[in-house]
Amino acid sequence: MSAAKSPVEQRIELLRDLWMEATGDDRVRLVVWRIPGNADRMLTAFFEAHRRSEVALTPDYFFAFDCAFDTGFGYSRSLQEQLQAAYVDSREALKEQGAPIDWHGAHADYPLSAAGTLEMFASFAERYRDHMRLFAAVLTPTPVSSHEALQRWLESALAGPVPGRVRLCVVDHAESPRWDALVQRHGAAARVVEAPVDMFDIARATASQAAGGAGPTAAYRQMLADVMTLLDRSGAAQTAARAERALRIAERQQWPDQQVVLHMAVAGAHLKEAQFAEAIARYRAARECASRAQAAQHPAGAHMLLQTWFGEAGAWFAAGQLERAAQAYGEGAEAARRAPNAMFAIEGERMAGFCLARAGRREPARDRYLRGVAEAKDMPARDRAATTLPLLLQDLLRLQDEARTERIEQCARRYQDEIAEAHRRAEGEAAALGPRPPAEALARIEEAMCARFERSFLQVRDERERLIAGGDEFFRKVVAVGRDFLHPAWNGLPEVKHPLDKEQAEWEAPPQFAQLPDPSDLLAGPAGIPAAAPRAVPEAVA
Repeated sequence: MSAAKSPVEQRIELLRDLWMEATGDDRVRLVVWRIPGNADRMLTAFFEAHRRSEVALTPDYFFAFDCAFDTGFGYSRSLQEQLQAAYVDSREALKEQGAPIDWHGAHADYPLSAAGTLEMFASFAERYRDHMRLFAAVLTPTPVSSHEALQRWLESALAGPVPGRVRLCVVDHAESPRWDALVQRHGAAARVVEAPVDMFDIARATASQAAGGAGPTAAYRQMLADVMTLLDRSGAAQTAARAERALRIAERQQWPDQQVVLHMAVAGAHLKEAQFAEAIARYRAARECASRAQAAQHPAGAHMLLQTWFGEAGAWFAAGQLERAAQAYGEGAEAARRAPNAMFAIEGERMAGFCLARAGRREPARDRYLRGVAEAKDMPARDRAATTLPLLLQDLLRLQDEARTERIEQCARRYQDEIAEAHRRAEGEAAALGPRPPAEALARIEEAMCARFERSFLQVRDERERLIAGGDEFFRKVVAVGRDFLHPAWNGLPEVKHPLDKEQAEWEAPPQFAQLPDPSDLLAGPAGIPAAAPRAVPEAVA
């Protein structure tokens, strides 16, 4: 007798059935997968499983396109290039499977438009018609410069006759649906597939299946799944009640790490209902259990301990008790140093400084920020950008000269607006060329767009450098730390990178960088800085 299928396998089969039902209607050309917000990985697993399984889950071929969306013509180019590259890379695998490797469409020139891209998809689907029923293009662009522009691209794709062997797919989330209007406008050609594949339900079903055996482990696993489901969907009282039953098992079995998990979950439920005192009590109970786990040499004991401090600090912050929050974040930073975990140590010091600054405690806030800077000193350079060090430096700039820092941030916001406007202008000009735009005309539009990018970029770089140059010595030292620790052109947040991803040596006109002082005294932490670093007055803004 074959083993019962797991809940994951059952959901994959459900997705298969939903897909086959939707595409059984020959009029459907666009499928909107509507899933819970936590089910993206489940849907990805369906695409992968059906492609990699020895026995195909469907007779169709799913291809996930994750290239970024900037403009409609740029997106069309990226889609075509991604399919071409995947085909070239898979030629040997196709040969092993007995499939032909003579798809001439891989090297053909297609218009850089939705219509041209569909032509390429249709060519691929037709060449491999003996190996697939449909070619399903799953469009998950990341990032998207403009959702409205992406919607216009899809509108263009559906405006003409979508090839019969091609289906377009987009992913929607049940909590924030985006494609309803598009589906309504295209009637029978578009279909929403409601896919109830909530990961909490899957986890609960998995635990229930595993609980078919006897013993405390099976019972605990089922209760833990219930707690996590209640945390997502119910109130604190219900979550706490279910957690107490699981806690009794964990206590009897001497599982302090699991007690931490349960107390933290209940604390989160209390926070959702603004029950701050109850949440803090739970975080402290979790810390006692984490201490026992650490004493028992549990490999994750130190990290569980620091997480309880961060949890408590977040509760104090949500309650508006900023100085208590700063104290807890500081304890979290110390726990992170002992772990050791430099990333959490930096974040603990940053948040301690942030809370103190919000509470009007400027000098203690500065000391906390400088402790975070010192923590980053010994980190590998490649790891620093993945921490919250850039935010910490920006907060330190704001603490020193709020008006100047706001001007630096405004530069970036204006720059993003100018880039978006350049995109919109290029989109409009390209749309006027019709569904088969001449390559030469598109090239001129793109060249003009890139020139606008360059001008805006150089303007914002120069303006930021002038603002930095006008700052006081301490302000400029903070920027110098950013350039030493992050990259040589760092000039505050939001980050302004070259719009065409050019390296600094390739910039058309590199700015005259501000002269910055030696920041080495900042790297020693608060002990290395003299007390006199007065706040810059607003009149100093250049």
